[in-house]
Amino acid sequence: MIDTREELVNALSEAAELEHGLLIQYLFAAFSMKRRVEEGITPVQQALMVDWEGAILRVAQEEMYHLASVCNLLSAIGGAPQFGRPNFPQPTKTSLVEEDSYYPFDFQLERVNDSTLYRFVVFELPEGEPPPEPPGPPEPAEAEGAVRAAPDPLVYSHVGELYGQISEGFERIPEGDLFIGPKPYQDVEDWGLRMKIHVAKDLPSAQQALEDIVLEGEGSPGAREGSHYDRFLRIREALREERRKDPGFDPARPVVLNPQTRRHRDAGEGATLITHEVAREVAELFNDIYSSMLLMLIQYYSYGGESAPQRAILRDSCRRLMSAVVRPLAEVLTEMPATDDLDGGNAGPGFEIYSGMRLAPDRANRWTVLRERLRQEDEDAAVLSRHADAFPVLARLRRIQEAMRGTLLNLATEFGGR
Repeated sequence: MIDTREELVNALSEAAELEHGLLIQYLFAAFSMKRRVEEGITPVQQALMVDWEGAILRVAQEEMYHLASVCNLLSAIGGAPQFGRPNFPQPTKTSLVEEDSYYPFDFQLERVNDSTLYRFVVFELPEGEPPPEPPGPPEPAEAEGAVRAAPDPLVYSHVGELYGQISEGFERIPEGDLFIGPKPYQDVEDWGLRMKIHVAKDLPSAQQALEDIVLEGEGSPGAREGSHYDRFLRIREALREERRKDPGFDPARPVVLNPQTRRHRDAGEGATLITHEVAREVAELFNDIYSSMLLMLIQYYSYGGESAPQRAILRDSCRRLMSAVVRPLAEVLTEMPATDDLDGGNAGPGFEIYSGMRLAPDRANRWTVLRERLRQEDEDAAVLSRHADAFPVLARLRRIQEAMRGTLLNLATEFGGR
């Protein structure tokens, strides 16, 4: 039961990790999809997959907004934004004392297939709704039992249930004691995507934020249309229908499961090491840029004294990196070999976090660190672009570099220096 500030901060922090992990899995699936008829798909299938990719990316964008709303809720009650998370894969939690598990369902970076879409439907499964037909043998039943600790452990089987417990926690703690965070520091920007970020200033606004997150994910009883749950159900059925007509249809490139550039202590079993030298270096560049973007987001949501124009630069820089750098670089990786065996599957974006995300306490130093990271990443991209003769897909790095340099100029406009 959540009935203290600490327990509520812990639950919201876990919700932030969940939203972060969900949106990355959705992005990975979307990035893995084939795009050209030369990849063994028909023009009709190509059009279908454009629709599927757009729908999955839209859900990922909405998960980013859920993450932003959760960060606002944390700020409202005196917590800190949470952008850390364990590396993939993460196996299903089978007991509260199992050290190597985090969540009550598998978190995997997996290319689009029936199994992936089944997991996505289960992530967004409404309470009381029967799960869809699984793609293979039924999963083992969850182990029973509980361990008492201080604070109380979180026990839940789907995302909506966790948010239900958080909502009840907000009800139990006196409103006058709970909302201690400075209200002007919460994020109210729409990031240009026409989606709503909630400001939590009191109990009604906090409950509205939580209700909207759940409704967008699972819908309401009798009105599931348009929810994440409904959209994934529809994509899965469309995939199954297309396979009934064309048993050989495969919507995804042969991207390996849970690609990693190295082993991680916080990741479970089931990762695939990228051992092809050039692909590994591209994957490491991807992870570095992704980490730089996370640092920007932490700085943006930490409200460490930046002015409104400075926060706008952070927001715009994150948006530029995601659309013009992270996405195209992820797509590049899905066309590169994971190993020296060219039939051993393709690489992919591992979204790896090599070390803890730490923000310098001095504001000027934060900007120095960001500029240094981006300059180094630009130099690394230049080195890797020299391999374009052997790997033509790396020619895209030149456009990616342009976007990175634009981000650097954006930072320099307000803060000076290169």
